[in-house]
Amino acid sequence: MIDSHRRSVVKAIFWRVVATFTTMGIVFILTRKFVLMIEVGLLDIIAKLLFYYLHERIWDKIAWGKAKHPLEVLAVKKELEPEDLDKVKEQLKSMGYIE
Repeated sequence: MIDSHRRSVVKAIFWRVVATFTTMGIVFILTRKFVLMIEVGLLDIIAKLLFYYLHERIWDKIAWGKAKHPLEVLAVKKELEPEDLDKVKEQLKSMGYIE
């Protein structure tokens, strides 16, 4: 299954919130400068949100390590031929959906 663009964006936003607060905390601990902490936090969230989204979209295009759909061997047709219907039943049995 492939992530939608919306899902990738939401995942990126949630991760950025956690990671940016971590970065801001480190900047504040090291410098004790509140304004610098905010500036670094803003730059950090913009840059890394963009890079994370691009990272997700690139990895989504790479097939390595992805599970394939069990019915993808079937050709797309308007009506299933009897042999295709048998293949569907075999796959569903092997997945435990039918007996």
